[in-house]
Amino acid sequence: MEEEEETTEVLFPHYEGEGIPGITVEEKESGIFVKEVLQHSPAARVGEVREGDQVVGATIYFDDMSSEEVQKLFKTMGHHTLGLKLQRKGDRSPRCLSP
Repeated sequence: MEEEEETTEVLFPHYEGEGIPGITVEEKESGIFVKEVLQHSPAARVGEVREGDQVVGATIYFDDMSSEEVQKLFKTMGHHTLGLKLQRKGDRSPRCLSP
């Protein structure tokens, strides 16, 4: 029997920084995957991001953003809530987790 995939959204409210908070990613034939979770990082503190998770999307919440910030979205991710959509083998029930 084939194992189902689980999708989880992990929230990092008020994240201040560039890029993904405390993980490195790598590209493989089948997508983008978490290569490493850095110790003491926001991702490590949440405890839900694991090496090998596939990053299938990201959500940026536009509340409190100016039009200039939205235009610069792909250059900076600082000072906004960042949600990662992760996929791993297992249950397909979506979960939303916050530190």
